[in-house]
Amino acid sequence: MKPTLEDLLAGVPARDGNGGTPLAPSVSASKAKTAEPVTQIDKTTANAKRVLDEEAQARADKTAQLKAAREARDGSGKT
Repeated sequence: MKPTLEDLLAGVPARDGNGGTPLAPSVSASKAKTAEPVTQIDKTTANAKRVLDEEAQARADKTAQLKAAREARDGSGKT
């Protein structure tokens, strides 16, 4: 027997929201259009830069945590 939608949503709490009215767009349609069409290579480049930036941030965070742990383990190091 397959579960019904009501069975799946039984544990999900109700949301207070906009009262059933459509949400207003956060950006107007005229501002959403760009001057030039975005090519697939532009999308790929943007995604690659985003991934590299996220990885660099994760590395920097990990390095800071390791440095703090080393300093805590070894003491302040400077007397």
